[in-house]
Amino acid sequence: MTKAVNVARVLTQEIEAGQYEVGENIPTEAQLQKRFDVSRHTVREALRDLKGRGLVAARAGVGTVVRARASSTSFMHGVGTLEEVIQFGEATRMKVLGVESVIASDELAERIGAREGQELRRVELLRFRPREELPAGWLSIYLRPEHADVVRLIETSRMPVLRLVERMHGARIAEVVQQIVAANVTPAQARVLKSRAGKAALHVTRQYLDPQDRLVMATDALYPSERFSHNTRFRIQAEH
Repeated sequence: MTKAVNVARVLTQEIEAGQYEVGENIPTEAQLQKRFDVSRHTVREALRDLKGRGLVAARAGVGTVVRARASSTSFMHGVGTLEEVIQFGEATRMKVLGVESVIASDELAERIGAREGQELRRVELLRFRPREELPAGWLSIYLRPEHADVVRLIETSRMPVLRLVERMHGARIAEVVQQIVAANVTPAQARVLKSRAGKAALHVTRQYLDPQDRLVMATDALYPSERFSHNTRFRIQAEH
């Protein structure tokens, strides 16, 4: 069990038990860091889980407050294995649209699992399936500055960006955090993707963490619904 999962589990139990009433603040990020002896990133990941299940909400100038005693019904699908992610990357080609340096705002840090104020390189790309002219999706990749030299190889190498970072810099990935939610294509996105504004899409974010729970790379992608699907097959083992 990861540290973030454990923090989320304990806080969920406390909310469901009524330790924090609806409308009441839960402890601050700093207090949770000290209580659980974890990083700020871990606390934010745990809170993101609680927000996704409708248990808490962040309110400007107030803090994080309890919204409900029980989780709202939602479908959450966890990523299977890192190899599944890699295989998808190997099956597509990339076109780089631009590269820029960014300083992670509070909102960006929470969305991609970075530290607030952390410097990153953001690479904007289009992802294409083999032999297809329409882009399958629009992808933003966030890299540490010391890993930015991989950008020059993205279009020519057949390796996914994560593999380039691993091989060129010795990075080791211990955990991938993935979230897939429903979204709509904005007018600006529609122009680049050659899609239609307002069309249903899948918004996929991934965080790649090292053994010390530090962000190695993050991706933030939008896929028009007719160009992407996430399929899973389960085999049920009979009980004996």
